[in-house]
Amino acid sequence: MLRWLATAAIAALLVLDVVLPHTSLGRRGPEALQRADVAGVTVQVGAPAPDVSLRTLEGAPLSLARFRGHPLLVTFERSVDW
Repeated sequence: MLRWLATAAIAALLVLDVVLPHTSLGRRGPEALQRADVAGVTVQVGAPAPDVSLRTLEGAPLSLARFRGHPLLVTFERSVDW
């Protein structure tokens, strides 16, 4: 029973992940407001990343220069406010 329930919950989340972005709940205004149209930076694999300053989820400043010399994986996720 528990395995079936877990499978159903995962399937429901996958369906929401596919369907929700195409509904009014998944949209956040005009496309121009959703992304910043800035010139991109191309970085070769293995090359040092450009120095980028961001803010953490708590609002503290964070610079990629702090991680210089260490392997680092940076991902950007869209926030979903239910």
